[in-house]
Amino acid sequence: MEQKPSDRRMLVVDDKANMRELLSGVFEEHGYQVTTASSGEEAIECLLLNEYPIVITDLSMPGKSGIDVLKAAKSVFTDTEVIIITAYGSIERAVEAMRYGAYDFITKPFQLSEIERKIEKIQRKLDMAGSRSIYTSVHPGVQHIVGGSDQTKRMLRMITKIAPTRSSVLISGPSGVGKELVARAIHEAGPRRDYPFVAVNCAALAPSLLESELFGHEKGAFTGAEDKRIGRFERAHLGTLFLDEVSEIEPAIQTKLLRVLQESEIERVGGSDQIKVDVRIVAATNRDLQKAIELGEFREDFYYRLNVFSLNVSALKDRRDDIPSLIDHFLRKYSHELGKDVCEVDDDVVEVFLNYDWPGNVRELENIIERAVVLAEGNTVARNDLPAELLQSVLLKDLHAEDAEPRKVDINNDSLIARTDRLESELIRGALERFRWNKTRAAEHLGLKRTTLQYKIKKYQLD
Repeated sequence: MEQKPSDRRMLVVDDKANMRELLSGVFEEHGYQVTTASSGEEAIECLLLNEYPIVITDLSMPGKSGIDVLKAAKSVFTDTEVIIITAYGSIERAVEAMRYGAYDFITKPFQLSEIERKIEKIQRKLDMAGSRSIYTSVHPGVQHIVGGSDQTKRMLRMITKIAPTRSSVLISGPSGVGKELVARAIHEAGPRRDYPFVAVNCAALAPSLLESELFGHEKGAFTGAEDKRIGRFERAHLGTLFLDEVSEIEPAIQTKLLRVLQESEIERVGGSDQIKVDVRIVAATNRDLQKAIELGEFREDFYYRLNVFSLNVSALKDRRDDIPSLIDHFLRKYSHELGKDVCEVDDDVVEVFLNYDWPGNVRELENIIERAVVLAEGNTVARNDLPAELLQSVLLKDLHAEDAEPRKVDINNDSLIARTDRLESELIRGALERFRWNKTRAAEHLGLKRTTLQYKIKKYQLD
């Protein structure tokens, strides 16, 4: 998550109204846009809907605690800084919160100057991270679920609800949308986060190898089995086993997996001992499993065992509101990895990205951003840094759409979505006119990232 000097949003969480009013009043005077929540549950809802660079939360509250708020904040946006407020009697829990990534904790009673100093220190760090010349806040190996679309927000809310359970989850969606990333988010947001997350690509192994890979084998079980081998189920004990491309599993192995789900025990290939395992199954597929059932290629009873909870990850072309956030995320990632300072994309590049249908989904967008960062000569990705085949595809699409009516916001449509779009469009136009179409200053005034503003200008046809 990129933070800029103007990004001064804060979430204050406390079940006592006087504390919420005190903290919000103080920090609003310091120029922060403060949102308050009276419970952990309300705070988590806020975190799923908006980005908050700073969170101040009480530790002990009815229902969801401050630690639950901390975990939710870090699972959605890992760069969010969280300060825990605690009573003297709960110092041990505050120390536990530090292990989960809390920035600091303050004991009651406290002086306002103490918390102000801590917030000033955090803000200096965020301002540095928002500088165009520094990209140290996001490590290239760390991946996040990034996006502002309604689909992504709904999925994040669903992940928060299902993560604490041990029930199986089936994730569907086309290749390249990030199904494994969703599976890892479910694991990290749940009680099994401190135990292994083990992934296996079921399409990459022949049936005989897949069986041994999943269940393990005893010495001498087959030719070449010179030693006993522990399978993925045993390696994932107390954690999560991710079965990618589960539709490619042979029916015979599906039968064995069904028994594992029912009995929570496995039998190694060539063995006879029943080995108890405690594993949560998360599976993913890019196929329609209902059709596979009709064709006799997938067991119906196995499907229903897997599909206790289902999540669908839409194709990128169906959630274009995620594109600006993804662009920013991958620019930071590859600028850090490649030692460069590429932090923006030209307006015509945004237009190309929004008009392209992304058959390779998020994976394709990531690859193109990586290539563009390598080729960029300054700190901005230009049209010439994009692949020729991408530009040609968009050009052909534009030619086919020449006679189509341009999409406009229907001001006569009284739906809530239309009214919201109309209001947002008017606010953006007003900011652009106020700052004489300086997009950087308008974005800072509106509290938007510049890439997001570029996207919304195209969306509402304000250019």
